[in-house]
Amino acid sequence: MSTAMLGAAGTSAAQSADSSVEERHLNILRQIALAGGLVAPDRDPNANRGYTYSKLGDDVDDDLAILARRNYLEPRFFDRVSLCPKCGSHHLNVREICPGCRRAHLTAEGLLHHFRCGYVGVPSEYQESEDGSYRCPKCNRWMHHLGTQYDRLGKAFTCYVCGLISETPPVEAVCFACDAHTAAENLVSAPVFSYALTSSGAAAIQRGSLLDSSADLVTIADGPAYRRSLILEFLEQETKRLRLFKRTFSILVVRFNPVLADQIGESSPQQWLGRLRGCLRDVDLLGQLAEAVYLVVLPETQRRAADAIRERILTECGPQAPFSVSTVEVTKPVHLTEAIGRLTGRRQP
Repeated sequence: MSTAMLGAAGTSAAQSADSSVEERHLNILRQIALAGGLVAPDRDPNANRGYTYSKLGDDVDDDLAILARRNYLEPRFFDRVSLCPKCGSHHLNVREICPGCRRAHLTAEGLLHHFRCGYVGVPSEYQESEDGSYRCPKCNRWMHHLGTQYDRLGKAFTCYVCGLISETPPVEAVCFACDAHTAAENLVSAPVFSYALTSSGAAAIQRGSLLDSSADLVTIADGPAYRRSLILEFLEQETKRLRLFKRTFSILVVRFNPVLADQIGESSPQQWLGRLRGCLRDVDLLGQLAEAVYLVVLPETQRRAADAIRERILTECGPQAPFSVSTVEVTKPVHLTEAIGRLTGRRQP
C-alpha cells in the first residue's frame, strides 16, 4: 500500500473515531435532557470512587468532565470522597491510633477533673467506691459530688497495648485494596459533581452536533462570539432553566458607537472586545445580535453580581470606551426574543 493510501486510511480512521466520540457525547447530553436537565451521581461501593452515573451507563466520568470543560455541562458540587494516595481506592478503614506504638487497640474514656488539686485523668486511674465516689490518685482524697468537687471533661484514648493516654490521637487510614497506611490529612480529597445541561448543551442537542463549527461562531478578538440565531437559542434555554429550577440569570446588552470609535481611533471591535472579554467569566456567553449590538449571557447571576461585572468592564475599558452597557436581570420566564427586540430596537419575527 502506498504512503498516500496509508495517509488517507489514517485520516479516515481518525475522522471515524472523532465522529464516534461526538455521537457518544451527544447521547450523554440527550440522556441528561431526558432526565430533566440534571444528573446526579448514585452511591455504588463497587465504583472506582464510590459513585457512578447509572442513568448514563458505565465509564462516563471522563466524558462528563470533557463536556463540562467545553461548557456543554455545568458541574455542581455534590460530595467529596477520600481516596488512597497510592492506588486511588475509596475502600478505607479510618480510625484513631496510639501516638506511641501506632496500634489501633484504643478505648475512649471520659476525663475527670478534681477541683481541689487540679488533677485530670481517665476514670480507670481513680479508685471508685460502691456509691459512685472516686478517690483522686494524686491527693488521695475522695470526690463525692459532681459539679462541686469534680467535673467531667472531654474524653481521652487509652492504648491497650502500651498504656499511653492521649486526648487527640492521630487518625490513620488503611487501604483495603493495597494495604497502604496513610495519615488522614494526607488522603486524596476528590470532589464529586452532579451535572446540569447548559444553553450550549441544549443547542447542541437541537442541532445534532457539538457547537464548534465556524457556522455557529464568529471569531472576534481571538475568541468565539456566537451568531445571532444561536445566542437567542441560549437565551431561550436559560429561560427554560429559570422556569424549571428557579435560577435567575442576567444579560448585558452592549451597544457599539461607531462615531465615537472613529474619534478615538478604535473603529474595529477587535480592540475593545478583547478588553471586554477579559472581564467575563468562563461560563459567560458572548454573542452578536446585530452589526453594532452584542449580548452577554450571565448564567445564574443576579442583578447585583451582573452590575459588578458591568462596572468592571467600564473600568477596564475606561471613560472613552466606544460602547454602552446595560444590565437586565431575568427573574420571570418571559419570552426573551421579544425582550431583546425591545432592548435593541429591532422587531423580532
